[in-house]
Amino acid sequence: MRNSRLTKTLIFCVTALFLLVSAMALAADKQWFVIKDSRGVCSVRQLQGTSPKTIAGPFATKVEATKAKEEKCPKPAPGKKEPAKKQP
Repeated sequence: MRNSRLTKTLIFCVTALFLLVSAMALAADKQWFVIKDSRGVCSVRQLQGTSPKTIAGPFATKVEATKAKEEKCPKPAPGKKEPAKKQP
């Protein structure tokens, strides 16, 4: 009876450890990036890796990415629009 309880406890501990490590690995994969789309609109996104539209990143927190977005993509003055960029 004691051997059965020890086996169940060991299985529970191994399973709990596996779930904890898996959750941490999934959380660590995604990082914050500043993305600029084809219309010139910048946004902060959480991605697993860079994309062709990435202009800054990776960042560990959303706050850091938001600060970088303000630096890399300043908003135009009110009433003025940015000129459209020509696509090749």
